[in-house]
This record gives sequence, C-alpha cells and structure tokens, in this order.
Amino acid sequence: MSDPAVSVQRVTVDADPSELNALRTRVGRAVRASGGTTSEVEDFELAVSELATNVMRHTDAGDFAVVFTTTPDRWILDVSEADGLDDLDGLRRPSDCDCTGRGLFIVRAVMDDVSVVDDHGTRSIRCVRSRAAG
Repeated sequence: MSDPAVSVQRVTVDADPSELNALRTRVGRAVRASGGTTSEVEDFELAVSELATNVMRHTDAGDFAVVFTTTPDRWILDVSEADGLDDLDGLRRPSDCDCTGRGLFIVRAVMDDVSVVDDHGTRSIRCVRSRAAG
C-alpha cells in the first residue's frame, strides 16, 4: 500500500539543453504545490538545472531521468546518469580563476544533503532538503 502523504513525479528527458526550462518548471511547480516558499522553489530549480547540465556536458547519455519525491518532512531530487561522479565528499569551492566546477558546489550549498546513490544499476545524484514543519 502506498503512503498518500508521499508524492513521486518522474520524467525522462533527452539529454538536450532545450529540456532545461521544462525541467526547472516541473520541479518548481512540484515544490510550490507541496508548500514550498519562493526561495525553496528557486533552490530546486537551480539544483535540477545544474545537475541536468552536468549530465548533458559530462556524459554520453542520450536521455536521463529526474525523480522528485515529496514526503511529509523532506523533498528528494534524483537525477540519473551520474556514473562519472564517484565522490562528492571532497567537493570544495573552485577558485575564482576556474571557468567551470561551480555547479555541484552551489547545489551543495542550497541543499541539506547531496550524495551519489546507486539506483537500479546506474548512479544518480540525490539532493535532499528538509521541509518546514506545519
């Protein structure tokens, strides 16, 4: 039996930059619909955009899945095809001279937890953020 307080939305998209706006919009609507503030909506829109861009730029995936889960106490965002990422623990702020490398650092700054998880034979990046009580 499924828990009615849990909502799961899954979308598979082409690994094409033209998909980014739709992903941001879909995740933002899900956060807003579950009571998220404007700031929380913007943080998740940023996170899905950065993570999807990493998949598009750094993998040869033709498509990937984004899964957004709402529970009574947290939101969870999973972006698949993160097979090239092994360790987020050593992630540190890029220098001001670096042209790239800020995306995961920024995502980590706006989420409570960012980790790489194994999911049905592929790796996903999972972002978790606590929801305000009430």
